[in-house]
Amino acid sequence: MTVPERPAGPGDRLGAPFVAVSRLVLRGTPEQIGYGLARAAAGVYGSAPRPMPPVLGRARRRWFAVNWPEHHERSRGMAAAFGVDEDPSLCVDDLNGMPLAGGCSAVWRPPSGAEPAVIARNFDIHESVIGTGPPPAGRRLPALARPHVVEMHPDRGLSSVAITGNNLSGCLEGINEAGLAVVELADGQGGELRPAGGPQAGLDEAQLPRFLLDRCRTAGEAREALHGAKHYTRYSTCHFLIADASGDAFVWEREGDNVEHVVDAGAGPLVVTNHLLAPDAAPAGDSLARLRHLARRTRGGDGVHDALDEVRAEEFGIPEAVTLWRSEYRMAESSMTVRFLLGIEEGRRYSAPLTVTL
Repeated sequence: MTVPERPAGPGDRLGAPFVAVSRLVLRGTPEQIGYGLARAAAGVYGSAPRPMPPVLGRARRRWFAVNWPEHHERSRGMAAAFGVDEDPSLCVDDLNGMPLAGGCSAVWRPPSGAEPAVIARNFDIHESVIGTGPPPAGRRLPALARPHVVEMHPDRGLSSVAITGNNLSGCLEGINEAGLAVVELADGQGGELRPAGGPQAGLDEAQLPRFLLDRCRTAGEAREALHGAKHYTRYSTCHFLIADASGDAFVWEREGDNVEHVVDAGAGPLVVTNHLLAPDAAPAGDSLARLRHLARRTRGGDGVHDALDEVRAEEFGIPEAVTLWRSEYRMAESSMTVRFLLGIEEGRRYSAPLTVTL
């Protein structure tokens, strides 16, 4: 499918009526990009500035200015889009719809001979957050009814392409022009980490991938940046598969009492599903079964996509869940290819692949 580039604003619809996937291409200064993101979020999700304690607003602004200046500058454009001043009593960068959590599977395959390193993943989600038509009057859209493919091409800094589920100020996965790719997956901790429920100073689970895409060129830089950042869980605990163009890959995890783990990839494929990979973790259920199946298939040299087909939510018997998209990242090419589910009826099928190379 060839999709023309568009200026800021909702892009071409890539999905069927039950979901509408928009492509958003943003170019210019960080402030102009932030302006475009906020205008799109206001139109799609009804996003608007939210009140917050001024002391927290000042702390957030200071943290972003020091640690994540790209987001700090984009926030100025978001404030302009909403027609408000930069006021510490207002949060302008909360560009999301309803919270969401999902169960997913991802595989990092190292480079081998002529075969490049890739990350491929299934994004699995419960049907209730997709929706099968317009919401009842006065009701908000389901969380995953309006995902976006977002390209950012700032006049300074790293260009990137990412997939957002319900939050245009963050993302669920993506790759930047340096070939650093990040994929987010729920980690199954449930009540082990108490969600904050609202914006804090630092990085929530949707902001962390965007932070890395903005700030880092290599997995080594990402490790150091993650160790130095302040993290919190807003809605759902997650872990992250991160890889670069050199073939370096790792998983970043955080468990109770903010214990942080880096799980480095070895010589073979690295499989991530929805439980912690850290030592002494206690995986169970379909997450462990999916991980073992993928590990067995990929160790044997089978194709990554064939293996992921076998653990799609519909094929693996996960009740009332679907694989909403399949994505592949080629770090050496700084490219992303994604296909979206077009329907949940019998005989469901996927869109033609959309490829973006930075």
